[in-house]
Amino acid sequence: MALADKKVLMVMPPNRFNEDEFEITRKVLENRGLRVTIASVGLGELRGQKRATARATVKLDDVKTYDYDAIVFVGGEGARSLVEHEKATKLAKDAEYKVLGAIGVAPAILAKGGVLKGKRATAAVDVAGILRSQEAVYTAQPLEVADKIVTAQDAKYAEAFGNALLRTLEK
Repeated sequence: MALADKKVLMVMPPNRFNEDEFEITRKVLENRGLRVTIASVGLGELRGQKRATARATVKLDDVKTYDYDAIVFVGGEGARSLVEHEKATKLAKDAEYKVLGAIGVAPAILAKGGVLKGKRATAAVDVAGILRSQEAVYTAQPLEVADKIVTAQDAKYAEAFGNALLRTLEK
């Protein structure tokens, strides 16, 4: 399957997502022809930490993992609400066999879903404890790729994160 035929689901909190983590990652993926769909707890407008907005066209309740080649969780302060959100963590677990990505606070969602157990991962420093408590090997590196799971520390590494997702999808 050509990269341009691949579909990526970006899972975002309804409020206070990190604009740079979202925008930069999305641009990297879309510039290579991937189709990006946005999901959140509800449909409609999502608000960033500053002024940006995005539009969710799929509810977490309605996500079918088989419709996507990759599931990417976007961070930001609002992503903390998804760390304990049953549908978000279940989605991470259900998509374990796919390419999974998470940046900033969002790797904590993957950890809570149980998919980082025994794997090298990174995240925002303030959620490192969550990763460790779920038996992830927290590295504090800017970017980690463990099998099909890509994690990044924060928005500074969003472009590298997007490119690592592309490389992982090409495998």
